[in-house]
Amino acid sequence: LSSSAPPLLSYSLKMRGLELSLLAITLLLLTGWSFGAEVDDDEGKEFEVVTCGSAVKLQHIQTRFRLHSHDIKWGSGSGQQSVTAITHMDDPNSLWVIKGAHGDHCPQGTPVKNGQKVRFQHLQTKRNLHSHNFQSPLTKQQEVSCFGEGGNGDMSDNWIVEPKEGAFLKRGKRFRIKHDATGKYLHTHKSKFDQSNCGAQCPIAGQQEVTAYQVADDENNWWKTAEGVFFPNVA
Repeated sequence: LSSSAPPLLSYSLKMRGLELSLLAITLLLLTGWSFGAEVDDDEGKEFEVVTCGSAVKLQHIQTRFRLHSHDIKWGSGSGQQSVTAITHMDDPNSLWVIKGAHGDHCPQGTPVKNGQKVRFQHLQTKRNLHSHNFQSPLTKQQEVSCFGEGGNGDMSDNWIVEPKEGAFLKRGKRFRIKHDATGKYLHTHKSKFDQSNCGAQCPIAGQQEVTAYQVADDENNWWKTAEGVFFPNVA
């Protein structure tokens, strides 16, 4: 995103209450808007901080996999929409829109603070990143899923953003994502789905299990923002 964007798109992005869609992101890409992890020199400080309304990919620091979901349900546990991690950087099913906590509104362009409660809404299915007291399918940690319809979920959709340093969440900088209701951390590891644990026609073969894990200082709890459509800081 930059001040040199075409006038029509510049106007559209300033419209209040803009809802991101795959079509909108495609248009942004075709017209040269920023879709990356780092802040370009010509983008200025207003793009350094991650803001509400941005659609981002979350990359795991240790394995480099990206948080992912799709309209495939867990065959165990809650039976809700599955959440995994994948290697591909160009899959649109790995985009998450940063929203205010359940029942709260975070205006587009508002900087995300250290310790702030937010929701991560899956762009494609409009369901929220969610956790609860079900066991994860492979390692029997805590299951992570997507929940709700049209963005309407419950308090278990709330996550607390914990940057390693600084007062705000910054692009490309490591942070942890703590589940507010259970106190466990968004986590992935090298445990992958395959035919032996998922069946011969496994639709998520090769993808990593994503869980919520209780040990706060585990190295597999660290993430960063990677590709995405980032809105400027308007605070």
